[in-house]
Formats: sequence, structure tokens, C-alpha cells
Amino acid sequence: MIWWAIGFIIILGCAGALAYACVIPSSQVFRPVVNRGPAESRSVVLTFDDGPSSPFTERILDILAEHKISATFFICGKNVESYPEIACRLVREGHTIGNHTYSHPILFGRSRRFIAGEIDRAQESIERVTGVRPTLFRPPYGARWFGLMPLLQQRGLKMVMWSVMGFDWKYNTQAIIKAATRRLHPGAVILLHDGHEQPPPGGIDQSSTVEALPAIIEAAARSGLTFAAIERFMP
Repeated sequence: MIWWAIGFIIILGCAGALAYACVIPSSQVFRPVVNRGPAESRSVVLTFDDGPSSPFTERILDILAEHKISATFFICGKNVESYPEIACRLVREGHTIGNHTYSHPILFGRSRRFIAGEIDRAQESIERVTGVRPTLFRPPYGARWFGLMPLLQQRGLKMVMWSVMGFDWKYNTQAIIKAATRRLHPGAVILLHDGHEQPPPGGIDQSSTVEALPAIIEAAARSGLTFAAIERFMP
């Protein structure tokens, strides 16, 4: 009975360690990973996942232009093919674009061949449409797996995670603002969404993100923080 209990505890510990390595944004097990910048920079970075989409990416771009902010968009190849004109606008207006796979699958537990296919197909779609080949990558859901880092290194891609999340796929506007600002810190990489990997009935709705964005920008300004391009945080 004692050995059974010890074995069970060991299994739980291993499962916990694996979960930490694969899904916690700050985990450096699959290194190198950037999830924040230096505190002394007094800067933060805005990042958006799962786009492009219409009209929400466009509305976000309008807000960013109004505030003269450059952001980073981790875009899915499939969505780039659906909204090529919006993808091109991202580049035209000076934002950084990163690879967020082609179809936004969970990479956890997937084969090396499957992961490589998702990365490469997205790279090809993004470059064909925008003329830019991404150098940054963010895994869908933040889920990593063995073999991912060598694949990224072979392709000259660097992984970017986050340190602040707005939970904007499930929260209303006020809750998004609270989530994104209560842990705001110098060097923060903020995660929001301008699209959705699986459109709900009736289509994509990121209107709460759009409504929350100006308040998040204003909160950062009140804290004496400025917005920087992600390149400032890259090693």
C-alpha cells in the first residue's frame, strides 16, 4: 500500500511538471522563450492572437493608429487567406506579425511532422499574402510540446509568450480591463485577441476586446508606461 501511494505521488508530480513545462507561459523548460521585457524599460507590449478577422482587427487597428501604438499580431495562416487585405494592412501600418500556426490546433501531444506542417503552411500563407516571412511564433493556447523548439530554431523563429492576459475570449468589457490592468507591470507582454479559433454561432465577436482596448491603453499611460514594439524585448 505504501509503495502504491509513493508511486501515485510520483506520477502526480511528473504530470504536474509536464503541465508546467508545456502550458505555463513563463516556463523556460522549452527555452528560449520571451514572455516579458526588462522592468527598467518602463515599456509594455500589446499582442493580439487568432486573427485577422473582420471587423474586429480593423477596429483595433484604428484604435492603435489613433494612439500611435505599434503592436504584434500572431496570425493564423487560414485567417490570412480569408482576410488578405487586413493582413496586408497590419504590415502596411507598421505592426509586427508572427506565426500562430495555420489552423490553430493544440500542439500538445502532436507529432513532429504535424507541428512542422502547421508552422510551415502558416509561414507560406503569410509570406505569400503580405510579403513578410515571420520571425516570431506563439503556439495556440500557449501549449508547447517536445520537438517544437528544434523546429522553430531550424526555421529561424523565436517563441513569444505573455505575462499579462486579458481573458477576452470569455470576459465582458469591464472584466477584460480589470484582468489586463491589475497585473500590469514594466516589461509586460499583454495578450488579447482579435479573432477566434472556432467562430461561435453567429460568427466571431471580439467587440468586448475592442471596447476594452482604449481603457487598457489609458491605464498604462497613467502608470507611466509606454508601448513598445516586441523587438525591443527580444534577445
